[in-house]
Amino acid sequence: MKAGIPLGMALWVFWALASLASAQESCSVKEQCSDCIQTPGCLWCSKPKEGSPTSSHCVPDTSQLQSFCDAQHIENPQNDVKVVQNDPLSDVSKDVRQTVRIIQLAPQRLRLKLRKGKTQHISVTYRQVKDYPVDLYYLMDLSNSMLDDKENLAKLGSKLADTMRNLTTQFKLGFGSFVDKVLMPFADTAEEKLQRPCSGCAPPYSYRNDLPLDSDPSKFTAKVLGAPISGNMDAPEGGFDALMQAMVCKEQIGWRDTVRRIIVFSTDAKFHHAGDGRLAGIVQPNDEQCHLDKDGVYNDFDKYDYPSVAQINKIAQREEINVIFAVSGYPDLYESLSKMIEASSFGVLDANSANVVELVKEQYERITSKIKLSDNLTDTSPVTISYSSKCHGTQDVATSECGNMKEGSEVVFDLDVTAIECPADGKPFFIEVKTLQDKLILEVEFDCSCGCETTDRVDNSTSCHLQGALVCGVCSCYPGFRGDRCQCSTSGFHELNEDESQCIMPGDAYACSNQGYCSCGACVCDSPDFVNGKYCQCNRRLCSNGNDKECSGHGTCDCGKCKCKPGYEGQFCECEDDSKCRELGKQEVCSGHGECKCGKCRCTQSDNVHYSGQYCEDCQSCSTGKCSKFRDCVQCQHFGTGVLDKEECNKCEIKPQPVDFLDDKILNNARLCTFEDTDTGCYFNFTYLYMDNGKYSIYVLREQQCPEAAPVLGIVFGLVAAIVAIGLLTLLIWKLLTTIHDRREYAKFEDERRKAQWNTDGNPLYRPATNTFKNPAFAQQAQ
Repeated sequence: MKAGIPLGMALWVFWALASLASAQESCSVKEQCSDCIQTPGCLWCSKPKEGSPTSSHCVPDTSQLQSFCDAQHIENPQNDVKVVQNDPLSDVSKDVRQTVRIIQLAPQRLRLKLRKGKTQHISVTYRQVKDYPVDLYYLMDLSNSMLDDKENLAKLGSKLADTMRNLTTQFKLGFGSFVDKVLMPFADTAEEKLQRPCSGCAPPYSYRNDLPLDSDPSKFTAKVLGAPISGNMDAPEGGFDALMQAMVCKEQIGWRDTVRRIIVFSTDAKFHHAGDGRLAGIVQPNDEQCHLDKDGVYNDFDKYDYPSVAQINKIAQREEINVIFAVSGYPDLYESLSKMIEASSFGVLDANSANVVELVKEQYERITSKIKLSDNLTDTSPVTISYSSKCHGTQDVATSECGNMKEGSEVVFDLDVTAIECPADGKPFFIEVKTLQDKLILEVEFDCSCGCETTDRVDNSTSCHLQGALVCGVCSCYPGFRGDRCQCSTSGFHELNEDESQCIMPGDAYACSNQGYCSCGACVCDSPDFVNGKYCQCNRRLCSNGNDKECSGHGTCDCGKCKCKPGYEGQFCECEDDSKCRELGKQEVCSGHGECKCGKCRCTQSDNVHYSGQYCEDCQSCSTGKCSKFRDCVQCQHFGTGVLDKEECNKCEIKPQPVDFLDDKILNNARLCTFEDTDTGCYFNFTYLYMDNGKYSIYVLREQQCPEAAPVLGIVFGLVAAIVAIGLLTLLIWKLLTTIHDRREYAKFEDERRKAQWNTDGNPLYRPATNTFKNPAFAQQAQ
């Protein structure tokens, strides 16, 4: 038997050789040291040893090739991390009221020196402290339709304060109200309507800070109770004006530092947004500034347009404010809005806000049980960050968010920071990696130049014919000269019979890759804006697939090939990588039921099994899908029945939203589940839909469908009535049949009587009382 190389090893060797050849090609085309070290995997040798196997100064960073150059002549910068500030995390065993500064995130400041394309790994630790202070500001729509809601809020004010105080002892409560801009067509500006827009209503206003944040709950109750109801004309309200002022007027509202800030936005109507102000002639965009007067009233509503959703989102992040949309109308609209505003949540109030305390508590617990890291990077930033953590299990998962956090919980996030380009100005770049209350500052410096450019520089070098400087082992020609040794003048002409051997790339048959011409032993590219490289072998046009953005805006062009940012792949970086095909907290691509194509799952389909969902996580044709998984939690949380006790029920991650009916919007792409409640004998229905944040959106039908109780008396009386009716019916049928029979017999008799033929002969037995004799004589005489 012949000995051979196993197939797997052969493939590995082939891959390694191909990678080495690709790296060699990518490095060898770099003619300057700074270009070389900005190419991942390349190093620069300013003085190669004699007999070096390559003529290039830029070679791949491999142990086999480093032997051709002494270490002191190698330029191969590495990333560097310096800790600027790393204060210890707050001790969870201590009362935060005795803590001068609450620290939940460490470290707080790092200085990174990054080489382009080389990833730096750092770890960040978050620990949630106990009894974190909270400022809760209740912002309420006080148009006429919210009268009963206001009355209930006043009644429940003390209960709301007590509930929040059970969650944290450092609690303050404030109250503000809004209606709309007092301008046509939003409000009726007739004199009598300005005084009384509706029966029993106060004059309209845009926004009023009724109660700055205060620790006395009785003030909250009094202010809510005393706040007058007003009215306006159109259906949408001016809530965005009020929300903006409540966020930016820090001193007037009384927002504290180092505190969890929450605004509860309560309404039953839609909202006006940027652009609607033009209906009243307002064209100046919202300036995101505070405009409250000494009485806490927003009177500049006629100067500035309504804020946009993007402005609300930006200010909410800047001011580190959680917004809870607690609404009793248009739930779909506000649920969509909450997805567009960072650190916001959504809940449905009862018709008269009777469940406001439970909803605020539920949303608060949801907010505090989740930690999410975010940053201020954009698509144009020179740095990218990818996040991972083990908070969802024992394996690192690509995520910047962890749930099920409790007081004292600690979680570690791993950050991979990569410089994808070198800024032209060379200035440090600052990144904020933050939670809603804490932040980490990354001061990034870019290592994009070689030390030999200053330490190993020889001006007017003889190696450069005294017409250039020898920098890092290669000539940098003075103006007017060119060539690898500065031996040619730029005013000279291209000679037709010039030796082109130095301009032909190894493995190519054409000089300058047929995209330029050879002059003075060096290539001059035809279109320098698009074609470059030592042999004009690099074409930037190859990095575009026909759109205006190079590498689809998700990468950089390196010698005609796209180098994609983390999270993207494909020839033109047009596809998101398979991390977008993994359900949050899981390693399996497409849940093991499909394949990832350009960042999207293509689910397995067969005759009997059909998987669906963003991550092929659901099976519509299977008997139950995830219905059984959610059944017990939905049953105990909404109906208070089922196999789970109270403690187990509180551990459920899902929070079903009750609805009066399951309409098409809820059922769209969602899975409908129906089960019998064995405790009541009734049936209940709910739907679930997987969301992008790794959670499930679950709606449960508010009422169970119970079979009606059997009407015993009705059944008894019904049976009696049925028996009587059957008896009467039987008699009627008998009477009918006998009548018909009698009539038939009588008719038959009459018919026979009419047809009878009676003889006229006398009765032979009858002898009359008289006798008759004939007189023969008389008979003869008569003749």
